[in-house]
Amino acid sequence: MRYADLTFAQWNDLPDDAARRVAAGIADRHGLTPLGLEVRAYVGRSHRVARFDRDGMRFALVPGGRPTLGYDGSRFRPDPGQSADYAESADEYGLPPLNEFVDAMTTPERVTELPAMLVAVDAYDPCQILLEPDDPRVRELVATVEPGIGGRRTFEPDGGLHVEFDRAGRVTRARLTRQVSYDEAMAGIESLGLRTATPDEWEWACGAGAATLFRWGDDHPVDAYPSSLRVGPHREENLWGLAIGQDPYRQEATTEPTVVCGGDGGGATCGGSGFFLGWLTLATAYRDDDFGRWFASDDGYADEILTRPVIELS
Repeated sequence: MRYADLTFAQWNDLPDDAARRVAAGIADRHGLTPLGLEVRAYVGRSHRVARFDRDGMRFALVPGGRPTLGYDGSRFRPDPGQSADYAESADEYGLPPLNEFVDAMTTPERVTELPAMLVAVDAYDPCQILLEPDDPRVRELVATVEPGIGGRRTFEPDGGLHVEFDRAGRVTRARLTRQVSYDEAMAGIESLGLRTATPDEWEWACGAGAATLFRWGDDHPVDAYPSSLRVGPHREENLWGLAIGQDPYRQEATTEPTVVCGGDGGGATCGGSGFFLGWLTLATAYRDDDFGRWFASDDGYADEILTRPVIELS
């Protein structure tokens, strides 16, 4: 069997020894360092996760198959808190009935065919350039810092310089953030021999086959926005072992310039539009077409364009 043909069921049905051999083969074929296997439990489901390292970037195996993606808003059954919260938002902003709105803001249900692939555990930001501690820009900032302050951030005309220190004042991490276009961001990830996820791949990677509105279920807190909660199922790695779709402010670009996933730039949260609307932006199949078109236009701007790197399996 080709590694790309590995399905969810086949991978989880493998005996442990066979799974280790498959993971070792994938690592050898693609020049990766295997990081081991673990059985991950997430909101009542379990999955064998295989992780790999590629030059400091972690990847997890995401099996393929013929998954059903998208969401049918007509089958969403809100709890009383969600209904009440949405009713307030609908009254203020002139929104349609809740199920109709959910349906309009999620991709339609469809069956697609996807190969197995390796997906980055964390989002990657091509706008950020890692700097060495002896870089002149870092050394200039270090010279102005008192030991033990913990960290400092400054902004320059061409971007933001962020330097982190330990208690002794030693540089532990330094990066320069610069504004880039979508094309520059895609070129940056391609220069690493990688590509970003397609919209369908992103949905599959995020939801891991969950049929609910969110990858953890249909519910959410109705007294706080997701970005203000540091704990909860949205902050945990998902079934595949990916840190994905955790914060509406950290939307991710895909291979389609006008399609972003995993957030709305924080628009619903920042605007105080209502808790249901804020959480809906983390729905696996969520799409804000207007935001996507704006983000890809000449009027759009960002000092970070997060992407979800993918390694295709041969």
